[in-house]
Amino acid sequence: MSRRRTPANSGFTLLEVMVALSIVGIALVVMLGLAQRSILVNDRLQHMTRATLLAKQKMAEIENGISSGLDQNKGDFTEPNQAYSWRRVTTPTPIAGIAQIDLSVIWGDEQENELVTLTSFIKD
Repeated sequence: MSRRRTPANSGFTLLEVMVALSIVGIALVVMLGLAQRSILVNDRLQHMTRATLLAKQKMAEIENGISSGLDQNKGDFTEPNQAYSWRRVTTPTPIAGIAQIDLSVIWGDEQENELVTLTSFIKD
């Protein structure tokens, strides 16, 4: 003899469905927050990578003496990098004939530490 399930016992209760939906909802909210944070971190890393490459390029120009306006201490990059600017600080060192160059590439708000600084030593 087999027992038949009655229709009253054959499904989920409303409480069980509501608990399951609330767990899924909370998980989705957490996942959306993580996705947004990931996008923001990726954007910052792209800016840092581009600024680092621009700083290396400008430092190579300074070291090789091919940069136009070697006497300038700041400037802007041309298209497509017009959102970035650079600043150079030259400091003498205790070693005669050697100078320290700190080259910063800035984007966005400098107070929020949106800059990359590259340091090199060159002959005067």
